Amino acid sequence: MNTHFLKFLTLPIVTVLFISVAGAVSLTVQYKTYGVPDHRREEYAKKVQVIREREKVLSGEISTADLPKAVIASKTHDFGMIDPHITATHDFTIRNEGNGPLALKVNGTSCKCTVGRLANDYLAPGEETTITMEWNTGYQADHYEQTAIIQTNDPLQKEITLTVEGEVRAQLVAPETIGLKAEKLGDLASGEFVLFSQLWSDFTVMSITGEGTDADLNWDVTPIENDDIELADKQSRSAVRVKLSLPHHRYGEFNGKFNVVVRPGDGTDDITREVNFTGKVRRPISFVSPQLDMVEGLRMGMMSVGEESIWHLIVQVRGAEGRKIEVLDVEPKIIQAEIQPTSREGNYRLTLKIPADCPSTIFNLDHQRGYVQVGDPDDKEFMNWFPVLGAVVNTSR
Repeated sequence: MNTHFLKFLTLPIVTVLFISVAGAVSLTVQYKTYGVPDHRREEYAKKVQVIREREKVLSGEISTADLPKAVIASKTHDFGMIDPHITATHDFTIRNEGNGPLALKVNGTSCKCTVGRLANDYLAPGEETTITMEWNTGYQADHYEQTAIIQTNDPLQKEITLTVEGEVRAQLVAPETIGLKAEKLGDLASGEFVLFSQLWSDFTVMSITGEGTDADLNWDVTPIENDDIELADKQSRSAVRVKLSLPHHRYGEFNGKFNVVVRPGDGTDDITREVNFTGKVRRPISFVSPQLDMVEGLRMGMMSVGEESIWHLIVQVRGAEGRKIEVLDVEPKIIQAEIQPTSREGNYRLTLKIPADCPSTIFNLDHQRGYVQVGDPDDKEFMNWFPVLGAVVNTSR
């Protein structure tokens, strides 16, 4: 047979086969909805079906003459404040105000501690039933909220969410963190806080201990009335104010934690609450100037050889009585520093001078910076300092 004739005959056959196979494939391939993971496709399909049924009902395509209608007066119940470790229940009432039978099913709750029960899962038109939600409080002290999902055959309400909420009375409420204040080195770092119970009619603070502070920690407890302004809206049944103090032996910020052991008045076991504390002991000497940056210090900038440059700062000293305040050290040594008391108690005037005969000097590099230190020469702890950055250069070259 002619080769050209065979090629001519084969081409249409292959084309027909290709079209047939492609058509068969197109009939069997199901395209997945973009963005929906495989494990949620069934859920997605149900929601799409509900939307389509609603659209048909609302557009009149499906008559409402024989459809059920689920009605609940309130879908949320607030238990308010309740005791811990009890079982709380509430009955929701659901009515069928439609013309067809209403089918109901509990389709899960938000946690294992919550149970939903239906008194009747099938309602004729005009009938009603109760859905009981039962919840075990445990010892949770925060606001709680639990839900149950009710599945129906009402095309406009395929799922109804019922919610119970409220708060569990706390055994003992303590602040997470308190602040301690110490004005100067040697002062006691002092502070106070309130402990209260929403459950006990009384309790006793047995001990307060801290990290390495037990020997020097002082504390005092005073009962306070439940109508005290600090307890407003706290639902307190008993409360105390705790005042405590401890010495602090260094400047700067400090922190730690206390353990407070409390014995309930109802005879149950002691409980412990951890309270963090923070504080700061300010240095006895501080410096004030518009040119002074809190972090980088005094920026003198670029200065020319042969020109005198002068800066003035105010030095504020706390607890200066009986002390001799001097410039303890300066770097580079070319900086001339002089300090004099002012008419205001505790304030001094600090003058820094770069003399005209100063040679070229750089003190603004990371490895080569200057500073000024001021304090009491007889007390090494009673001092403070600040950086100075600048450079003296010869601009005539």
